[in-house]
Amino acid sequence: MKRIAAVLATSGVLLLGSAGVAHADTGSPPMDGGCGGGYVGDALATGLHYRYTVWDASAGPAEGSLGIDAPRGWSFVRTPQAEGRFHDPTGNDLLSLREPTRAATPAAAMSSQVRALAGTPGLKVLGQHVKVMDSLGQRWATLAYRYSNMGEPRIVKERWIAYGTDSTDQAVMVVTVAGRVMDGSGLDALLAHVSPTAQLAG
Repeated sequence: MKRIAAVLATSGVLLLGSAGVAHADTGSPPMDGGCGGGYVGDALATGLHYRYTVWDASAGPAEGSLGIDAPRGWSFVRTPQAEGRFHDPTGNDLLSLREPTRAATPAAAMSSQVRALAGTPGLKVLGQHVKVMDSLGQRWATLAYRYSNMGEPRIVKERWIAYGTDSTDQAVMVVTVAGRVMDGSGLDALLAHVSPTAQLAG
């Protein structure tokens, strides 16, 4: 069974297997696989159960923390760049939360990501949306796209979140969900649930 490699690089370089693609800020299409031998498995459920997870955003707790609701039973790893990655038990689906690597508004970061994805195998941009979340005092920019990993279509949804509703407020967090195309409804439900719970403190 192939597993998600989850190469969400924050160094400005997007890795797709051995091929390097220039990346503006946020990470990459994850290298997510499925199960071989013709076995597909069930689609990601829309009614997952969640638990809030918090981790250090930098070298120590004095420098702040990141936190988000994550599905129960999903594995967790904190990268050296303080990105939190959660993988489902099958290895098909991914949830990620991290800070942006450079300053930009959500809309500008999303546009930069679209440009950086040029040349990605099988790329199809499915949607770009900016929304003011008055109830949260936030502004979100959401990019959805599909790409091909080893001939298999994958779907990724990235959301840049700003604290503040003004168009000039800068993104402070990036939430990403990724998985198989057949998991689209589950990924939508996952992103809708976790986005309001994402927090950067300190």
